[in-house]
Amino acid sequence: MPQKEVLRLFSAWKWMVRALALVGLLCLLGLGWTMVRYWDTMGSLVQLTALLKTQALQPAENPVLITGAMRGMVDALGDPYSAYLDRDEYQELTMKIQASFGGVGLVVGADEKDQIRVVSPMKDTPAARAGIRAGDIILSIDRRSTVGMSLDQAARLLRGDPGTQVIVGVYRESDGQEHQFRIIREIIQVPSVEWRVLEGEPRLGYLYLMQFSAHSASEVEQALDEMTERGARGLVLDLRDDPGGDFEAAVKIADQFLDSGTIVRVVDRGGAEKVYEAKRGAFTLPVVVLINQGTASSAEILAGALQDSGRAVLVGEKSFGKGLVQTVFPLVGGDALKVTTDRYETPKGTDIDRVGIAPDYVVKPQDGADVQLERARQLLVRQLQRTPAAAA
Repeated sequence: MPQKEVLRLFSAWKWMVRALALVGLLCLLGLGWTMVRYWDTMGSLVQLTALLKTQALQPAENPVLITGAMRGMVDALGDPYSAYLDRDEYQELTMKIQASFGGVGLVVGADEKDQIRVVSPMKDTPAARAGIRAGDIILSIDRRSTVGMSLDQAARLLRGDPGTQVIVGVYRESDGQEHQFRIIREIIQVPSVEWRVLEGEPRLGYLYLMQFSAHSASEVEQALDEMTERGARGLVLDLRDDPGGDFEAAVKIADQFLDSGTIVRVVDRGGAEKVYEAKRGAFTLPVVVLINQGTASSAEILAGALQDSGRAVLVGEKSFGKGLVQTVFPLVGGDALKVTTDRYETPKGTDIDRVGIAPDYVVKPQDGADVQLERARQLLVRQLQRTPAAAA
């Protein structure tokens, strides 16, 4: 290597070492300042750690104590939406947002006897193709009994890398026999959208958005295109019991209905505001949105954007009222911190946290009939009748 190149690399290395040393010094100074300012508290922490290590009947290892301390720090915020996530919890959250994982495609639940029962095999997944049916009781996973096993444990065992095999043993009440299925895992995409064209005239589309995941926007766009191709002249957008999810997905979906104007305002801890504006507006048919007390977070962003802009009216009950945005920060070692970093406001500047969004038409649910959906349908029909273009 030429001497000049060696000198250049050596000089760059010296600067890197100096930078690292400076960072270390600043960290030590910060730690020292903290210890001086909060000497009593820091002293208690050191004393507490020593007592736990020397006096507790069942002492814990240092990593366990440190993890507990980190959880305690986050809990001290008093924020129900902030949390310290261990590696498994972080992976669960990531899979929920991505709505994609390696597995067999089963939705499972616990029955009244705490048995793990198949709620339904997802369409066109390895479990469905293998022949597992809704109602099957899962007795074993890879020959490990499910007696006393939690749903989370069972779900983790069923998931795995695509291409790997899992053996699922079930009991089928319809024939009174046990069955074993050897299933090869695949990438499972969890759908966030269900849709159909409602019966009767005029033809109206119905879209139920169950959650907001990384691919929800593309699912909604495809559903809207197909409903339009089938002759739908209006849309009922059902956000009832939608707990929210991915913030960016809510912005992208709102953008499909709005061609201009504000979608949402996000305000950080210092009061700085970031405004998300609409640009697309590809779907132009009339829209009525259904909401209820289970409509939360990203679902409220979408509902608030459509209501404030005048793009849609809301039918049902007041929404949940979660106007806070959480950011996930990965930590060294595979854990993560989920913490509330921002609050959001509707386009008109309304803070809906712990307040909720009020519908334009209050309709209470009734047993035996979906009166909220029927009210939404009536409003769409009335709007189409008043629109000259609809009669052309």
